[in-house]
Amino acid sequence: MKQQVLIVDDEPELLLSISSGFEKNARFQLKTSHNGREALDILSRTPIDLVVTDLRMPVMDGVELLAAMTESFPKVPNIVMTAFGTPVIEQQLKKAGTMEVLEKPLDIDELEQAINRALDLHEHRNDGLAGISLTNFLQIVAMEQKTAALKVVHSNGKIGHLFFAEGKLINAKYDNLIAEEAVFEMLTWENVRLSMTKLFPPLPEPKIHSELMSLLLEAAHRKDTAVEEKPLDLVKQEFIRIQQQQKNKLLQQTTPSTGEKKMAGIKDLLKEMAGEMDGVLAIQVTGMDGITIALHNPTGTDVEAFSAKFAMVMKLVEKSIDSLQGMGDFEENLVQSQNAWILTRFITPQYYVGIAVSRDGTLGNVRLVAQRYLDQLRKSL
Repeated sequence: MKQQVLIVDDEPELLLSISSGFEKNARFQLKTSHNGREALDILSRTPIDLVVTDLRMPVMDGVELLAAMTESFPKVPNIVMTAFGTPVIEQQLKKAGTMEVLEKPLDIDELEQAINRALDLHEHRNDGLAGISLTNFLQIVAMEQKTAALKVVHSNGKIGHLFFAEGKLINAKYDNLIAEEAVFEMLTWENVRLSMTKLFPPLPEPKIHSELMSLLLEAAHRKDTAVEEKPLDLVKQEFIRIQQQQKNKLLQQTTPSTGEKKMAGIKDLLKEMAGEMDGVLAIQVTGMDGITIALHNPTGTDVEAFSAKFAMVMKLVEKSIDSLQGMGDFEENLVQSQNAWILTRFITPQYYVGIAVSRDGTLGNVRLVAQRYLDQLRKSL
């Protein structure tokens, strides 16, 4: 029976693309939802093996979904995908139990590998010893005077090792931490799985000289005196900070003191370009963050969603071209819809010009005019 993976994102096109990419997958079957609330409804009705969620969504965003899952569905692992990630967000998500954080736009192969890794880990979570705390088990190993290596696996995939010689804890390793600090780190983990193997000479170099009980008491003291950290709250704060930063950037671009003349000059160029083109519905200059800095919209076309959507498309196409050897630099992207052509070209690595053209227009003319104005647009930015 196939495993069930739930993809949560408010982008219908992305959900369709992902679903199509995994249509013939032999291992897992996809379900989709458009926001956190829909996802929770599916989780309450259907056994789900893995949730892959975006962060920025209407109704209930991804951070709120993850918080709700920790309460109601703590055993369901998750992967986060976002176009607005930062090191702070990634670090706190992983502390909260997220298995991987993927950058949008997504590469389907990369997503498939991440899903398989998460499902593999989830399948093996029941391996080893369960139902006993790490603190209690360490005391049992000490009392039984074991010479053994203990593997500690956190629910989000973190792995640490503890080494005993005749019941004495002699060393510990986790990531770049060793000895006492590695022990203290692992003692903060919850929902761990333990496995033990016999340890044979040569034994690891003894680097822990404190008695086990002293370490356990110190770990308990640190936990009691530490300020409680709520990783998902920190993710939310960082998310709000990024959104405010984007708003401030847009505000700065539209204030007279920070470039009103420059923006007006770009708008004039766009108007001039449109005058030389056949069938233009709208033309704009947009950043790769999805923020439009200049727009000429002679037909009143609704282009609000165009900016963010095509910033993602441009990133994805650029990434795809870069992966193909010998294809050269990405120059132009052309999308055909039922009623229009949508032409996009990079001006600089940070900005692109997007042109919506009626299907009755002359596409060749539009492409030639756009090429001719690129240098002027580049100098204006």
